[in-house]
Amino acid sequence: MTKIYIFLFRAVLSALFAVIVSRLFFQDASFIKVAGMGVGLLGFSYLFEHIRKKDKEGGG
Repeated sequence: MTKIYIFLFRAVLSALFAVIVSRLFFQDASFIKVAGMGVGLLGFSYLFEHIRKKDKEGGG
């Protein structure tokens, strides 16, 4: 898969999980808060990938 497809896949999953979590725990959350949660989840996915690659290379 190319990097753009990986980004789109992660972005869609982040948005989906953000909506599900916000509806389960924060029923009155605004669109801005849900979008922020989605951006945070997307950022965490890239952060964890970076940490995983760094550990595999033995750097750190």
